[in-house]
Amino acid sequence: MQSKPPGDVTASLVATILTCYRELLRLPNLRPSSTVDGLFGNLVEVCCSTLDEEIVKGVLTHPRIIAITNPLRQLCSDGEFQLEAHWANLVMEKKSGEEANETLLNFTYYNNYRDLTRMEWNALASATAGRLLEKFVVLGCGPLPMTSICIAEMLKSQGGAVVLSVDRDPWAVSKSSELCGHLGYGLQNMNFTCFDVQHGAFELYDFDVVYLASLVGLTDIGKLEAVKCVVKAMRPGAILVLRSAHALRGLLYPVSLARSASRFHTYSILD
Repeated sequence: MQSKPPGDVTASLVATILTCYRELLRLPNLRPSSTVDGLFGNLVEVCCSTLDEEIVKGVLTHPRIIAITNPLRQLCSDGEFQLEAHWANLVMEKKSGEEANETLLNFTYYNNYRDLTRMEWNALASATAGRLLEKFVVLGCGPLPMTSICIAEMLKSQGGAVVLSVDRDPWAVSKSSELCGHLGYGLQNMNFTCFDVQHGAFELYDFDVVYLASLVGLTDIGKLEAVKCVVKAMRPGAILVLRSAHALRGLLYPVSLARSASRFHTYSILD
């Protein structure tokens, strides 16, 4: 792709993104299907491409792309929710916990979540010099709480470790709680609650590590405000794991401006 003149590459990328956006808008719903999966697959392929900075800037600053960035992120958020709900239902259909866990292993992004969480875990170990971390909270867990599940798996050796999963959607909280119970995670280690961290005070002082999901705050400013609210509720010395995006991935997820937040010190950036 990059063998073409930068202007041609930029124009081609812009056209592809706009086409996917228009086609997604035309669909009656974003539940998983060959059409939905294909359109989101095309978007992900484009946005995860390795491109020169000049081309990335050209796409992101194109007037027609600027106009659709926030609504495109909303579509991606809705699509991800539908994908998670679909897989949560597939897992819940299995009669035994063993069958449920085997089904979960086939989730489209299972390996992505597992590998990302492991990288974050290594970064946490480095940042805390091996200090014992026992209380975790995941803000924006969704109906398929993969991050919480991955954390719980790594904490199995720590009998007293606790993971709290939070989402603003009551159905997502109910589904994720039911799902984790079916997978065999006990309430002594996995807790769930419904709360919108962007619209109210949520106490985070007791937690060692706070995860903020990529789709909490769908605009760049919204993400920054969410980070400020979260950091304000955390105790000094606690760690915020902030999932964000860069380059063209910023069309799928909001870009973090977290370094502007007070009391915020960056330990590590993972790409």
